[in-house]
Amino acid sequence: MIFLGTYKHTLDDKNRLVLPTKFIARLPKKIFLSKGFDGCLEIRTPEDFNKRYEYLNQYSENKRDSRNAARIYFANSHDVEIDSAKRILFPNELISAAGIVKDVVIIGVGNKIEIWDKTKYQKFQKLTIPLYESIAERLDEQKK
Repeated sequence: MIFLGTYKHTLDDKNRLVLPTKFIARLPKKIFLSKGFDGCLEIRTPEDFNKRYEYLNQYSENKRDSRNAARIYFANSHDVEIDSAKRILFPNELISAAGIVKDVVIIGVGNKIEIWDKTKYQKFQKLTIPLYESIAERLDEQKK
């Protein structure tokens, strides 16, 4: 399942968000909401969340970085349900962690969906869009 596109939405007064129709059609009723990288939140399907678990679980629990990565990720993850109005409820601690005020940008990032505070996403774009070609080049070099 691949998620694509950029959508602008607003959290309601109860910290609920209506997801884009294109995404809702591809998501099961129960999804996983987690703190992502770079200040965003991420939504994963149960299958993709399990892949993330398997990825983190492959590292030795004897290593501090392994333990800390798992602690941070899973302590900041919640299983949530999409309600009949196609909304999800965001826990307050994740809203705070992502610095979300009210307006959000929802983006499809292939296997997951990211939710950004609108202002934070605009800053991210200003920094990264001009670097797109050089980022692609560096990735290509890493693959060789």
